[in-house]
Amino acid sequence: MPRSAAHAGKREIRDIRLRLRLSQPQFAALLGVSTEMYRTWDSGRRGVPDAWLDKAQALAATHDPNRRWSLQELATELGVHVRTLRDAARAGRLDVVYGTRVVFRNPIPRASLAAGRAFMERYYRQSYSRFAARPVAPKRLHVQPDWARRLVQIRQQLHLTQARLAEQIGAAGKAVVYQWESGKRKPSPVFWRRIQELIDRKSD
Repeated sequence: MPRSAAHAGKREIRDIRLRLRLSQPQFAALLGVSTEMYRTWDSGRRGVPDAWLDKAQALAATHDPNRRWSLQELATELGVHVRTLRDAARAGRLDVVYGTRVVFRNPIPRASLAAGRAFMERYYRQSYSRFAARPVAPKRLHVQPDWARRLVQIRQQLHLTQARLAEQIGAAGKAVVYQWESGKRKPSPVFWRRIQELIDRKSD
């Protein structure tokens, strides 16, 4: 492999690893090579074979930490039961975004791989550690019966448009906020908690 091509391959494979927010051993394991071999590529001591560079590029597409996964896809990737992630989303331990599609009148949650890894590190591994104390789940927040009127007041007090409020709490868009404010749909406890947290941040 020409020196210029080897240097470009080294730079690309390192950029992919950094974009995926992985250490050298983690990325080596994902590629299926030894850490020692990968380090020679990452440092530029050896050129990256085309086959391994192609695999790294494929991983970049499928393991983008910011891509939104369905909870079933994410559970398969993380090696946990999907009910674990559903429970974590309801309790506020897994950061999710709800889309406009609904099933049985419930919006469908999606989460990034980065959020899934954060949940595994902060809650799941501690919960199932033999010696760690089980983490205390956040207290469930009940949505007030007059949520539509309250939400309009909150948004106006914070000087936010419906679109801006949706962006700040991770809702799919202003259409969701409109449905809440018109009483057509009730916000989930997770979103109501995020609204309360937004109020707290703005008042600091």
